[in-house]
Amino acid sequence: MATNDTDATQCEYVTYAPAGQTCPACNRPINELEPCRRGAVERASGAPVVVYRHAERCPA
Repeated sequence: MATNDTDATQCEYVTYAPAGQTCPACNRPINELEPCRRGAVERASGAPVVVYRHAERCPA
């Protein structure tokens, strides 16, 4: 089964990202106290990678 950005199983929960994280959807930094969604990206050659995305809409 293929996953995409609309797949709800990709988002584990809303949290705060560690310092220095960048949203992979918009390539902008996530501020220190900005709520974000934590998820994982599957890799063919190893364990999934944790990613953080803006919780609401990505800044324009």
